[in-house]
Amino acid sequence: MQLPAGKCVIVHQEISADDSCALLESAKRLPNDERGQVMTTISRLGSRPARLWESALPSPGEVRKLLLALGLVRGPHLIVMDEPTNHMDLPSILCLEEALADCPCAMLMVSHDEGFLAKIVEPEWHLTREPSGDARLEIKE
Repeated sequence: MQLPAGKCVIVHQEISADDSCALLESAKRLPNDERGQVMTTISRLGSRPARLWESALPSPGEVRKLLLALGLVRGPHLIVMDEPTNHMDLPSILCLEEALADCPCAMLMVSHDEGFLAKIVEPEWHLTREPSGDARLEIKE
């Protein structure tokens, strides 16, 4: 199965400075109504939109929120996040938990923050490496 364009949001663990600047510039060129929705979502994720728009280079946490906000306003079918809480302070993590808990789409997240995951996803898949070197998958429902 293939997802329609724009319906899969991928938030990588690290985003380069060049990609961050390009993402911010493309967001600034959005039509007013869509830019307003993105700004509202960024605020809901715990950042100040005006500060983000005025920055030349967004912080790693802000660019991750921007990428997620752009995806959320487009009604994603799937969100994929690698270490979603990286570069975020506690208030931002709480905002992220709330925003993702309300999202009706499928999510695939890789995180060491089990408390964060427990509030958002189910079932949980735990992939561990056995002492023998074999991988073990445990699914908790």
